[in-house]
Amino acid sequence: MTAWSPILIQKIEIHALGFVLRKLQLNRHCNTEVALHRHSHAQLILYLSGEGVQIINGQSHQARMGDLFVIPSGLPHGYSVTGRSRPVCLVVDYDSTGAIRPGRALHRRLSPATLNELSQLLSRLPQKGCPTLSDYPTILAVVARLVCNPTAALPGQSTPCLLDRVRPLLAAAHPLSAIARQTGYHRDHLTRKLKNETGFGLRATRDRMRLEAAQNALRGEASIAEASTKAGFDDPNYFARWFRRQTGLTPSAFLDT
Repeated sequence: MTAWSPILIQKIEIHALGFVLRKLQLNRHCNTEVALHRHSHAQLILYLSGEGVQIINGQSHQARMGDLFVIPSGLPHGYSVTGRSRPVCLVVDYDSTGAIRPGRALHRRLSPATLNELSQLLSRLPQKGCPTLSDYPTILAVVARLVCNPTAALPGQSTPCLLDRVRPLLAAAHPLSAIARQTGYHRDHLTRKLKNETGFGLRATRDRMRLEAAQNALRGEASIAEASTKAGFDDPNYFARWFRRQTGLTPSAFLDT
């Protein structure tokens, strides 16, 4: 049995954007693990749902909806499931011919708006087989959104970036305006730079960090009050309302999922 079940397959050969595009495929993972393997071509892997651990060149990286990995040819990579939901991933096989020649794995997070655009574009493509000429603009639009500014390298492989400077300040619960001052930017300017780098602004980055801390605490059987504190909230009632806005679930309902 294969480690994944293809939902959509488009075998293609399009020369554009500094690429030779080989295949565009949606995969739903069937197994809880994909053994380390490597390809003669490069890959873009975008997590559309579920969560897990993406293993690249011996390093493990948490992956969830919106995480995009750029894997150069010849680099060993694999995968393992960490949550209850097995991921659906968009995979693009390609060869570099021009400006984009990653010598190392890259990682960035796409914004919800970009993910919505990609979902709408993918819905226009036929499920299997060779695309027609009329499908090429849609395929190129998908790839263009994936390769736009893929410059944030995976942890441990990059020079310090703006997000590395901001994270400790957010974790220390500094006010957003104070964080901007400490990094040498006006708050609006800092938000724009973070969006360009990661796809998320300053407040959204803090919300993602808080939500991850809260979910980890709840999974570890912490009380709602304890999860509230770990996420940086003083008022558990306000935390519960905030958590519901972020996830659509109350903390109690999240524990039952």
